[in-house]
Amino acid sequence: MTGQQLTKMSLDELHLLKQMVQGEINNRADNMRYTLNPGDRVVVNHRKTMGKKFIVVEIKRKKAVLEDITNRYSRYNVSLSLIERAK
Repeated sequence: MTGQQLTKMSLDELHLLKQMVQGEINNRADNMRYTLNPGDRVVVNHRKTMGKKFIVVEIKRKKAVLEDITNRYSRYNVSLSLIERAK
């Protein structure tokens, strides 16, 4: 979808699009919860953690506890929607 298409949409259509996108993000986060296991290696899709790999320690309802591979004493609570499997 381009910027021109977005400017042509009405406010109601934009609200509907926002709800659809948010629903898809939530579905993918829920699916990620069932595919991750403690000990899996993952990356976080965030500018502060670019290039870092993490190990999953614990999986909660909406977040996961991740441990930095290079520094085992640093743990982070990260939203499941930001987590991707490491390649």
